[in-house]
Amino acid sequence: MSQLDKIDISLKGIGQYLKLKGLMVPKYQRDYAWEEKHVNDLLFDISNALQNEEKEYFIGSIVVKNNENNRSEVVDGQQRLATITILINSIKSIFEKEGNLKKANQISNDFLMTHELRSEEDVPRLFLNENDHDFFFSHVLNDNVNLSTKKEVRLSHQKLLDAKKVIENKLSQILDANNQNSDVLIDWVIYIENNVKVIWVEVPDYSNAFTIFETLNDRGLDLAISDLLKNYLFHKSASAIKQAQQNWITMVSVLEAADSNSTVVPYIKYLWASYHGNVREKELYNKIKETVKTKTKALEFSNQLSDNSNLYTALLYADNHYWSDYGTSTRRNIRTINELGMVQIRPLLLSMLPKFDKKESEKSLASIVSLIVRLIVSGTLSSGVFERQFSITAMKIRNEDIRNQIELLESLKVITPSDERFKEAFQTFTISNSSIAKYLLSTIENYRRNDKGAELIPNNDETIVNLEHILPKKLNEEWMAFDEDEHKLYFKRLGNQTILNSRKNSRIGNKSYIEKTPIFLDSEFIITKEIGKYSEWNKESINSRQNQFASDAIKCWKMK
Repeated sequence: MSQLDKIDISLKGIGQYLKLKGLMVPKYQRDYAWEEKHVNDLLFDISNALQNEEKEYFIGSIVVKNNENNRSEVVDGQQRLATITILINSIKSIFEKEGNLKKANQISNDFLMTHELRSEEDVPRLFLNENDHDFFFSHVLNDNVNLSTKKEVRLSHQKLLDAKKVIENKLSQILDANNQNSDVLIDWVIYIENNVKVIWVEVPDYSNAFTIFETLNDRGLDLAISDLLKNYLFHKSASAIKQAQQNWITMVSVLEAADSNSTVVPYIKYLWASYHGNVREKELYNKIKETVKTKTKALEFSNQLSDNSNLYTALLYADNHYWSDYGTSTRRNIRTINELGMVQIRPLLLSMLPKFDKKESEKSLASIVSLIVRLIVSGTLSSGVFERQFSITAMKIRNEDIRNQIELLESLKVITPSDERFKEAFQTFTISNSSIAKYLLSTIENYRRNDKGAELIPNNDETIVNLEHILPKKLNEEWMAFDEDEHKLYFKRLGNQTILNSRKNSRIGNKSYIEKTPIFLDSEFIITKEIGKYSEWNKESINSRQNQFASDAIKCWKMK
């Protein structure tokens, strides 16, 4: 019998499948993720189809794997199934509130709940994954738990609540437009049952599920990549699929605990690059397919995804317990790398930290911060060359061709701006990003203080320390030394910016330089106090101050 003979494909209204099937979303599947826009689009399309008396409205394919417990496993389609279930449940609730329990109970029995004879309990026809199901049952299908008792709501739980609210608002509008005649909602239920069509694909195993999923997948880029990768790894893992599934669950759990935003695809991209070289996100899936062709390779990569997930989350947060054995300077360097926005360095860090000893890692992280600053200031950050070099270096570390800071810097030498180039670029550097500007100025401030035997780390809290532009954003009669073109050129120059106590900064505003000078002189920051030595603030003053910054910079951000 061919593989296709084992696959059952049918085309019916999605409501009919909810009536006939017990469905479950396995724990390795992503949480509920639809935004309000997706829910609104679905409601709008169904409403239009109804009004135009269209015989059918097609919403794509749903792939399920048959299980022995008679509850089919949803491989693809959980977002649509969950949203349609919320819609039907909201219609049921309207009839309940009206006291029309007969209709409410029929809707519930047909589409939402089924009675288990052994337990004598009503259970949902659709089970979401472990993260979402209890919340879905208690807060969405029922309203019997007080949210205020919860310390926090998961992102997927909030999305479920948002979907419910959007649907309830839409149904309210429908009732308003029909003089509160709830019979119009019966039309919606019947249309969902018979006319909101899906291609329903039932497969006996994951191998079939993967083939169908890949063929029918038609969703957005980020969703497609993560789900395609997951299903491909499960498919190739064959008899080791349970281990692959557990690895995936572990990875996602670790990443989501650290960051509720979508970090799965970036993590896989950076980890893959650390082993196999730089890859663009849109090419990631094909690159993995080209390389991971056997059960052994699939399980190996699956293990790597699980094993490195904790390290990746440590790269996102300087206060992660991973850094507890490292010094304060290392945690500060990790925080700085994130503040500077250099995510492309992550393949290198994923390779380096497990391979280098602690001392070499600490020295290397300091050099990496200097390299990032040099790339930003020198204007080479937009080039793809450095990203490829990071991945090449990461692979060399994996292969133990690079084992310490000296060898690391030698590998990165090809993209490292020299002292001369860095100093020249720093002399005319402009910056709009206030957090990066504060970091640069604070580092120079600390360098000046260290040179004098003292250290003060300016507070990053904007309520304590703020960024001040001496030449203000808006020109007025107090600043006639600059015409409009010169103002555009010099306003964002680093030499025109300084750090200042936020309370003082709020008073300084667009005042003239003469009025600002006493406040500068009274500052606790050396680089701010020194502004008061200039008799006036003009182009020459900004150039002079920035030239001094440039001389300091090659010492602040040394490569060794």
